[in-house]
Amino acid sequence: MIGVAPPAYDPAAPESATTLPVGTPSTVRSYVRDLLRRHRKAFALLVGANAVAVIASIVGPYLLGGLVEDLSDGVTDLHLERTAAVFALALVIQAVFTRSMRLRGAMLGEEMLADLREDFLVRSVGLPPGVLERAGTGDLLSRITTDIDRLANAMREAVPQLAIGIVWTGLLVGALTVTAP
Repeated sequence: MIGVAPPAYDPAAPESATTLPVGTPSTVRSYVRDLLRRHRKAFALLVGANAVAVIASIVGPYLLGGLVEDLSDGVTDLHLERTAAVFALALVIQAVFTRSMRLRGAMLGEEMLADLREDFLVRSVGLPPGVLERAGTGDLLSRITTDIDRLANAMREAVPQLAIGIVWTGLLVGALTVTAP
């Protein structure tokens, strides 16, 4: 097993169940924490690439705001070439790191999904034999196909997008606070 302790089973629990057990919300949250802990390096790289992309995206509006302020104050020496070069460089950095962030997010989702599938099989095999036999192959196949497919979409799309949204929001609010308190 990759790193998750096998679930504790109640010896007095009936082995005559007709369906496989379903995890409680607290069990699912605990498993997600363990899964993120196992992939903390990849998650940190995702957040780092995202932070660089956010900071690069803030440069353009900051430069344009500075130009507008300078024009309204009557400044004649605007250094437009330097401003345009820095703006273009920030745009390139944002594009490169946004692509890297999306790629890292997809890779992280696939790695987490692979661990999820492996853990599911390990835990299924660890169930008492009576539960697996009485539940039947239909319930097991349904869990492997339908449930894992739904989780696959969440792992590939929702987890990286949620991390990206949180970092963007935090850094943008921080930048707004610094530039215009």
